[in-house]
Amino acid sequence: MGTMIRYLLDLLDLLDPPGRRHLRTMLMLLVGQGVLQGLGFLFVAPLIAALAETPVDRDRALLWIGALAAVVVAHHVLLAWSTSLGYRIGTDVLTGFHSRIGNHLAVLPIGWFRTDRTGPVARLLSKNTVDVADLPAHLLRYVVVGVVAPIVMIAGSYLLDWRIGLTFTAGALLCALALRLLMAVIARNDDGHEHDIGVSASGIVEFARQQPILRAYGVLDRPDLGTLGAALDRQRESQSRLTIGGAWGLMLFYGAVQLVMTAVIALTVAFAMDGSLAVASMVGLLIITLRMLDPLAQLGDLAGHVQVNADAIRRVRALLAEPRLPEPAQPAEPSGYDIELRGVRFGYDDRIVLDGIDARLPQGTLAAIVGPSGAGKSTLLKLIGRFLDTDDGTIRIGGCDIRDLGSAAVARMTAQVFQEVYLFEGTIAENLRMADPDATDADLARVARIARLDEMIERLPDGWNTRVGEAGSTLSGGEKQRVSIARALLKDAPIVLFDEATAALDAVNEAAVADAIAELARDRTVVVVAHRMSTVTAADQILVLDDGRITERGTHGELLAHGGTYARFWHERRRARGWQLRGDVPAGAS
Repeated sequence: MGTMIRYLLDLLDLLDPPGRRHLRTMLMLLVGQGVLQGLGFLFVAPLIAALAETPVDRDRALLWIGALAAVVVAHHVLLAWSTSLGYRIGTDVLTGFHSRIGNHLAVLPIGWFRTDRTGPVARLLSKNTVDVADLPAHLLRYVVVGVVAPIVMIAGSYLLDWRIGLTFTAGALLCALALRLLMAVIARNDDGHEHDIGVSASGIVEFARQQPILRAYGVLDRPDLGTLGAALDRQRESQSRLTIGGAWGLMLFYGAVQLVMTAVIALTVAFAMDGSLAVASMVGLLIITLRMLDPLAQLGDLAGHVQVNADAIRRVRALLAEPRLPEPAQPAEPSGYDIELRGVRFGYDDRIVLDGIDARLPQGTLAAIVGPSGAGKSTLLKLIGRFLDTDDGTIRIGGCDIRDLGSAAVARMTAQVFQEVYLFEGTIAENLRMADPDATDADLARVARIARLDEMIERLPDGWNTRVGEAGSTLSGGEKQRVSIARALLKDAPIVLFDEATAALDAVNEAAVADAIAELARDRTVVVVAHRMSTVTAADQILVLDDGRITERGTHGELLAHGGTYARFWHERRRARGWQLRGDVPAGAS
């Protein structure tokens, strides 16, 4: 019961003020139901005693019949009231939790969203929130009444025979211990099982999305299915542990209940036979004993569900307790859109990604960031967009620390084109209007022309109304990138962050996007992570990032003349660009 009270307090903490009032009212109604149910069965004993007298004591019998009728009516009134409140609270939980979790996910740092968290978060938003809503809507009534009614009946049994009362009390303690062991077994295995299900769900989604690669490399012909097969094996093992452990715990609880009931029945009959217990009291105690089996059996059946729901509440609380980025009470006002980085240091877990970054990116200029894979280029853009906070050092926009500006202000000032483009299910026009819901058709046409999206729109049968599919699955990589660039252009933010914006485009569209970037840089602060030469050469400033540090900086000409890392990078790209397939290879050549 203590465990249940703790989880109810957790649930109260998650509800809004009206929800808390409703839950408290519901708990009082349920306790009242349990008391009335227990009294109803206790009233049977004096009723039988009145009926057993010779002659029958009609007045006393009618009194107890009236008392029983009043208890039944009051019980059903409380039942109807508590049931309606339970469904109302359950509905509030479903809608409120989805809103709270969604709002909290929107402010968590991007670094929190690892690939292995996709499945668990999806399960939290689906099954776990339904589990939490099921607690007040269905389970709570059986649990509270199933505990309160036996307590009332055990207390009343002392009035009939104190020896049976003591036996009931000792048996109740034994059953409570067995129930606690059952819930502990389930709690120990439930978290691991939920995690394994979430990981398997993430793997299944990846398996479905990456069918071309899997088939190309013959993964589907392998019996183990790689990491997905291992995840499914772990899920099956954790399910077995949960099921088998729960079955043993349930058998222990049912064994304790049967032992107690058998002992009480045997003692009651024995006391009646030796004359120390009246026959009417014996009948009343036997009725109480048999009636107590029902709520106790329900407790055993529901203990696993209650523990699972309680674990779901704990997981929801743990997610909502994940620290969000701190926000200022009064956001600062920037004076312009210069970007300045001072001693920026950042790492994931124990791995340092950026170490001591100093740079100034003046307003209205184009800065290019180049360097090998893993150097920290994309992370630097995320820090500027305040998807993450620095571990040390500061990033300033318009002279203000971005932490003093706040995430909302930084989001309004920046538009991003990510390396991995994600388009939402819907039309191309709807995906663009995410940046500006009030954009006109003329606005869409303007940004489409700059990003060379207009050529693609013209050849699609439904034009702007073409649906892109889940994650943009109906479009090619280059087409998705152009939609993403047009979306960033439509936002018309003073700072634009491009992460490998031209990586998926052909040479013609690469040049067009490079022109679009140059046009933006006339009156915006543009930061580009790029490997393509057309973007790099147009930059007002190039930062060479290597092993988390800026090793070179300057214009294209200055860095070529320096003859360092950038010059080597440039010449390698030039040589690679000279490679081509030729159709005049001599016969027999390989």
